[in-house]
Amino acid sequence: MLSPFPPSLRRPPDDAVSLRLTEPRASDGDAVYFTLGTVFNLESGDLFTRVLAGLRELPAEVIVTTGDGVEPAELGPQPPHVRVERFVDQQLILPRCAAVVSHAGSGSVLGALAHGLPQVLLPIGADQPQNAARCAELGAARVLDPLTATPEQVRAAVTDVMEEPGYRRAAERLRDELARLPGPEHAVGLLERL
Repeated sequence: MLSPFPPSLRRPPDDAVSLRLTEPRASDGDAVYFTLGTVFNLESGDLFTRVLAGLRELPAEVIVTTGDGVEPAELGPQPPHVRVERFVDQQLILPRCAAVVSHAGSGSVLGALAHGLPQVLLPIGADQPQNAARCAELGAARVLDPLTATPEQVRAAVTDVMEEPGYRRAAERLRDELARLPGPEHAVGLLERL
């Protein structure tokens, strides 16, 4: 089995072969990126509104993606430092960030970790609770309950992961672990041997 997750992120340990799917790189910005992905974003109730209410009070640029099913205008007018779009390429945004807030989907978690970014995770379903729990166990994230998280709790959690250096160090350790993994060409070699 092939896995895009580094061995320390998988639990329990298994015999999967970990691969690096993207080139890990440092992030040196101060923005906050918020996404609920492309599947569970439609099943999140008022989560967008609650999280955004907390994030808009931060003294930082906030970049929000809603996905195809949610019209950005539905979230109402935003202050100048908050940008709401349906889609933004994470590879362009993450280098400008200091933290990521997401649903703990695999793509969002791996993207943030590939840039050494601490996270605030609000897992909704599928593999998200496991992803969130493991990131928290490794010290790279704070986890909030998506059903009860208040704007104040979101703001406090984001401030915490941005200001407490231990979260960033843990995320950077995972970024460095990802960087040491073989790339996709390793998978090709494994498949050719079958």
